[in-house]
Amino acid sequence: MKIYYFLFFLFFINAQELRFIDEIFDDVSVTENIVYGNAPDLPFIFLFEWNTYDIDLHMDVYEPIGDTMSDRPVIIFAHSGAFFIGDKNAQDMTALCESAAKKGYVAISMEYRLGLNILSSYSGERAVYRGVQDGSAIIRYLREFHDEFNIDYDKIFFWGSSAGSFIGLHLSYVDDNERPLSTYGNSFDPDLGCIDCEGNNYIHPSKPAAIVSTWGAISNLDFIDEDENIPTILFHGTSDLIVPYNEGYPFTLNITLPYVYGSSKISEKMNLLGINNTLVLEENKGHEYYGAFNGNFDLGGGPNDYWDSILYDASHFLYNYLNILGDINNDGILNIQDIIIVMNFVLEITVPTTEEFRLADINSDNILNILDIILMVDQIVELEN
Repeated sequence: MKIYYFLFFLFFINAQELRFIDEIFDDVSVTENIVYGNAPDLPFIFLFEWNTYDIDLHMDVYEPIGDTMSDRPVIIFAHSGAFFIGDKNAQDMTALCESAAKKGYVAISMEYRLGLNILSSYSGERAVYRGVQDGSAIIRYLREFHDEFNIDYDKIFFWGSSAGSFIGLHLSYVDDNERPLSTYGNSFDPDLGCIDCEGNNYIHPSKPAAIVSTWGAISNLDFIDEDENIPTILFHGTSDLIVPYNEGYPFTLNITLPYVYGSSKISEKMNLLGINNTLVLEENKGHEYYGAFNGNFDLGGGPNDYWDSILYDASHFLYNYLNILGDINNDGILNIQDIIIVMNFVLEITVPTTEEFRLADINSDNILNILDIILMVDQIVELEN
């Protein structure tokens, strides 16, 4: 009779909200201006790059209040601004961080170095590369102090908007042996060094586990190699005049900046190589079409309906690359087979191992019961919708 009792609850009790998909926390704490690195920066106006000065690089950390989970996944958010303007306090970045933290992530809005001569393709390549070095530094910093931040060493995701997406894509797919020639400098400008050579001295892998690219691009499709399978979801409007969704020059006609390949071309290359990716194109939509202008909702009229759809699609995409609670048989899929195993644990027909108990305890209350099974069912329904 116990089995019928459980089935009754499975199908007739309201489903619970799902961590990492739904905003299950009401409040978020923010720790501002944590220094993750130090690197040479440029003055706002410059001709050559020898006149640098060292600055601290800061990040703001958003965490859900009342969270008891250990080894939490992380999303790093990098703002827009064409490597010329913008900062970690942009309205879209703070809103993204708050939403991610309420879903159970540790969310981080990062500061990175700016400095671009818009009349120079050479300067454009170096600006992106400095941003990539800063992206490397913040990931290595988080992995060095993962215990202090109570985060998962392996589950660090990167989400960029426009210039921030350039950072995420190049960080994921450029290796030191693929450095643009411009990054080695000349008589007036210094060699920028290797990707992991700036910011801090922590030695850890600097690639993210997955990336979200909103209206981003990459400067060379050959950077994307088959062995660099970093799952990627790409969002782009087909009427983007700032960053082409297909290929071309940034700002449409600015031939002084590097030629780039947008989301459509990136997805094509990833599909050719068998790299996990999702492409979301919105017809006749422009840059930052979720309602921002250089990250500012007041100027962009947002957030709008596209904001909600992007958050929904990105959350479900990243969820696939978490160590999914409930996948008891470790086949990478959460389905009815896992539910049957957990029901046997709850009914005390079989005894779980320590690892099986951890995966089955969906709500992390150290008890296996009907609530965990309800959450598993809800998880399956969410992922199928």
